Amino acid sequence: MKLRLVLATIRTPVIAVLCAFAALSATAVMPRSKSAGELPSCGRDSFPAEIQRELETSFSSWKIQDISNLSTRAKERWQGEKPLTCPGIAVGQFEISGQSSYAFMLVPREKPDSAYKILVFSPNPDHSAFSLKLIHQWDKGGAANNFIHTVVITKVFSAEWVRKLKVGTREGILAVESAEDEYGVEVFFWSNGAFRHEPIDD
Repeated sequence: MKLRLVLATIRTPVIAVLCAFAALSATAVMPRSKSAGELPSCGRDSFPAEIQRELETSFSSWKIQDISNLSTRAKERWQGEKPLTCPGIAVGQFEISGQSSYAFMLVPREKPDSAYKILVFSPNPDHSAFSLKLIHQWDKGGAANNFIHTVVITKVFSAEWVRKLKVGTREGILAVESAEDEYGVEVFFWSNGAFRHEPIDD
């Protein structure tokens, strides 16, 4: 598999480079939609084979945040999102307009509440490959209180703020923390060639 390095810069904190990886087909693969009464799938088999291999080899000790790992408050908050999707997966036009990116919230297999990290796989406009960026990580516990979801930028930022923040795409990654004693929502979005994040009222 041919890899190239991609620098992922975030305003606070700066997160370093992870690798890009092999070519994907031009057609984006979306997670399988759920039937009535069926919980959304968090399986890796609904994504391109290259993404599956990267998750299995580079992050073998991690798993996708799933419903069973959410705390009671986080699960209640997650159930309010529409459409209802896996709490550890978000798919949308996060980096390049018209092309799908894939975001994952991963938690440790052994102690899933101890930490989490958010990864984004995005099309690379200069090469027939997707880049892999680590845009956020946390290792101080409470991972069960967190989930991600796709959000349309204009639903969380006014037109004035879109211009001020120089948001480059129509969708972002909603990151929600819903604990007994703490609640917060942030949006990760593409701006000036990097992912940034801002807190929002929810």
